Amino acid sequence: MLIIKFFFVRFVRQNNINLKKIIIMRKILVVAMAVLAVSCGYNKEEQMLYNYVQKGMKENLNVELSDLNFQIKNIKKVADVKALDSMKVLRLEFAKLWKNNPSKELVDTLSFDYVKSFLNKSISLQDTLYKAYQKSVLTAIKISDYSYEYECKRKRDEAMQEMLEYEKGLLKVKNIEARYNIYAKSKDSILLEKYEATYSFTNPLLKVKQSFDKVLYTNAKGDEFVRDEKK
Repeated sequence: MLIIKFFFVRFVRQNNINLKKIIIMRKILVVAMAVLAVSCGYNKEEQMLYNYVQKGMKENLNVELSDLNFQIKNIKKVADVKALDSMKVLRLEFAKLWKNNPSKELVDTLSFDYVKSFLNKSISLQDTLYKAYQKSVLTAIKISDYSYEYECKRKRDEAMQEMLEYEKGLLKVKNIEARYNIYAKSKDSILLEKYEATYSFTNPLLKVKQSFDKVLYTNAKGDEFVRDEKK
């Protein structure tokens, strides 16, 4: 900070800056010194944590973390999350679309093509049923059979609902498959870093000190936390 002051004074003397510009530059200097003061003493990971929590407090409560006695008890990196790890998670997510609590064998062997084929056939069947029941509705209207009309409408609507559910499922499967294929091209690449951290600050609403244990995940560059979950 002394270095900043030295260059500021030297710059002013050499360039004969007027009073208004001096005042503006002094304000800039104060802000720069405040930033340095806040970040002073933090290593890279601690600064990432501070920035992440500060962003959340600013967006949700519009308060500055520096006013809340923020303290980091510990923070450590626990793992690199690779593309292969995400592929395993996606296979489990995919298998759960097919069956609740899938076995490991099902997770490892269930085929995207098989499930897509099944869903496409189911969509086609429900579409055929929908059209058939719609024709029956029109027939019932012509012959003024209200009971038959009501029953056909019910079955027609059920077929439409089933078709929509199968279409939603197919879209989910295609999305999972697309992500899975991307990761499969570079299985050993690091997608993000996983950290565990414990920190505390004074709750601005309750006015009490609270402690938090979190699992945090970085972006691909590993220079910013992007999401968290409870330990």
